[in-house]
Amino acid sequence: MIEYTFKIIHRGCWTETVNDEFPELTATIVYSYRVRGNSITMIEAANVEADEVDRLVEWLATHEVMSMAQLINYDTDRKTAVISLVGDYDHDPKTEPVLNILLKNQCFPSVPATVARGREHWSVLTVDHEHASQAHSELQELGALEVDGLKSPQESQLLTSMGEFRQAIQDLSPRQREVLHRAIEHGYYESPRGCNIETLAELDDANVSTVGEHLRRSEAKVLTAAVPFLQ
Repeated sequence: MIEYTFKIIHRGCWTETVNDEFPELTATIVYSYRVRGNSITMIEAANVEADEVDRLVEWLATHEVMSMAQLINYDTDRKTAVISLVGDYDHDPKTEPVLNILLKNQCFPSVPATVARGREHWSVLTVDHEHASQAHSELQELGALEVDGLKSPQESQLLTSMGEFRQAIQDLSPRQREVLHRAIEHGYYESPRGCNIETLAELDDANVSTVGEHLRRSEAKVLTAAVPFLQ
């Protein structure tokens, strides 16, 4: 198991220039996944004054890679804004969400990525140096990349125990368990895929966004709990 931490100035992404407009802002990427060519992302932006919230949302919505930005919640006391984003990363010049590159190379975030001073900060776990090297090579196509660390984590740093892994499975909601089981049954995780997320949505009689959210939450629980057993 390899722990790979890095920061990247993601060329063309909103993360590259947001601090030019909002110097004090930092953000956590709560989740991000791709559906029908669009990147669906939820962020929690911190150090946002109440009178700056609307301007921030408008700035995000009009960024060249964004097709929509919507305020979900603003906490006045904490000065944090939760914002939903829909991005189109197929514009010219072409860019791509960092998470796409990571997952394609079996690199799984161990903590949510953060955005500060024009850089995305990532910490991921992967099975070996080969996968980390391939991800690194592809990430360099997205912008300036700086490696903070590449090492094998100590046993004491592993994320969970066997008992906690079992608990994570038990903590799946009935709907998460149902959607995840259907995805596995229909070959969603096979290579090549036996079905896509649109097919899963049709089988579930639900919209794509809902199915994607159930999968994301169940995957996060299971993958986080499985990390110690991938060594």
